[in-house]
Amino acid sequence: MRFGRSIVKSFVKTKFHRLNALIVGSAILVSNAAIAKDSTGVNSFELADLLVAPGEMVQGEITIDPIDGDGGTFIPVTVLHGSQEGPVLSLIAGIHGSEYSPILAMQQLPALLDPTQMSGTLVVVHIANMPAFTGRTVYFGPTDLKNLNRSFPGDSSGTITQRIAYALTNHVIKPADYLIDIHSGDANESLRPSYSAYYAEAGGADVVQQSKRIAVAFGLETVVQFAGSYDSVDDAIYTSAQAVTLGIPSMDVESGELGIIDDVYIDPITDGAMNVMRELGMIAGEIESLENPLFIAERARIYSEHEGIWYADPLVRTGDYVTQGTRLGVITDYFGNELETVTAPESGVLLILFGTPPVNTGDPIVVIGKVGQH
Repeated sequence: MRFGRSIVKSFVKTKFHRLNALIVGSAILVSNAAIAKDSTGVNSFELADLLVAPGEMVQGEITIDPIDGDGGTFIPVTVLHGSQEGPVLSLIAGIHGSEYSPILAMQQLPALLDPTQMSGTLVVVHIANMPAFTGRTVYFGPTDLKNLNRSFPGDSSGTITQRIAYALTNHVIKPADYLIDIHSGDANESLRPSYSAYYAEAGGADVVQQSKRIAVAFGLETVVQFAGSYDSVDDAIYTSAQAVTLGIPSMDVESGELGIIDDVYIDPITDGAMNVMRELGMIAGEIESLENPLFIAERARIYSEHEGIWYADPLVRTGDYVTQGTRLGVITDYFGNELETVTAPESGVLLILFGTPPVNTGDPIVVIGKVGQH
C-alpha cells in the first residue's frame, strides 16, 4: 500500500478564512457575482462571506451555528479561483463520514492544481458531514440519526444534519455550474468496480446530456444511470438529485470500500476530477477517459428481512457477474441459527455486498447492476 503522491505547493498563494454562514433564522444569500475585477478583467469569486481573487486559493470553514445545545459544526472548504473565466465546479466529499477515499482524495487535489493556470472556479468540500466523520458513524449522523444523503434541500432551523444540507445547498450546490458528489462503499460495504453515475431522466434533456458528459469524462470503466426524476426540490433528497432538479448537471462517484485506505481507490478520484476539469476547459491537458465504458441501466437491491449476523459467501466477490439465483450469503440469529439464505434476484454485476457481520432489518445488503444501453 502506498500513501499519496509527490505534491508541489510552492506556487499556491493561500489565505485562511473562517466563514460565518448564518444558518439560523435568516435566509442565506449566495452570490458568485463580482465584487471587484483585477487587471485580467476576471471577477472575484464570492462564497458566503469568502472572497477569492483571480489566481488565488483560499481555505476556510462554513460554520453551522448551534441550536438547542447541539454544539453546531463546520464544513472545511477550499476554493481555487482561476485567472481566466470559466465554469464553477463543486466537488463534495464526506457526505457519509466513514467513506474515506473521497475525503483523502480531496486532501490531495488542491495541491495538484495551480489557480493561476486555471479557467473557472473549483469549490472543494473536504468533509461535508463532520459529525459523522469524527463520530465514526456509518450512514447516519451520530446525534440526530439522519442520513445526510436523504436530507436535501435541508432546513435552516432543523437538526444538525438538516442544517448541513441547507448550507451545502445554498453555498456549494446553487453557485455551481457542475457538481460531483463523491462516495465510496461505506465502512460496512464491499464495492467493486469503482463507477461514476448520473441521473438519466431528471433535470431536463440538457442537464441529462451534460451530466452524462462529465460522468463519462471522469474516466471509470463503469457508468451507472440513475432512474427517475423529481417534481420539486423538496422531493430531491439526495445530493446530486437536488443539483439536477435545480438545473445543475451533476454526477456521483463510488470508489473505495470497507474503510480501506489505499491509493488504488484514491487515485481514480483525483484523476477523474482532473479529467472533468479538462473536459470543461478549466485546465489544460489530454482527457484520460474510456471510449466504451460499461453502462448499468438498472439496479436490483436486496434488503435484509432480519436482524442478526451476515456471512457473505466466500465464492462471490463484488465486481463478479452473477446469475439469477446465485448464493450470495446467509443471515443467522445471534446464536448461529440460519434465518435466511440470500440469492441474486437478477443476473448482473455484483456492485455492493455487505462486508461486515452486523445486519439490521431493512439494511441494503446487496446491489446488482443490470447492463444497459447508452
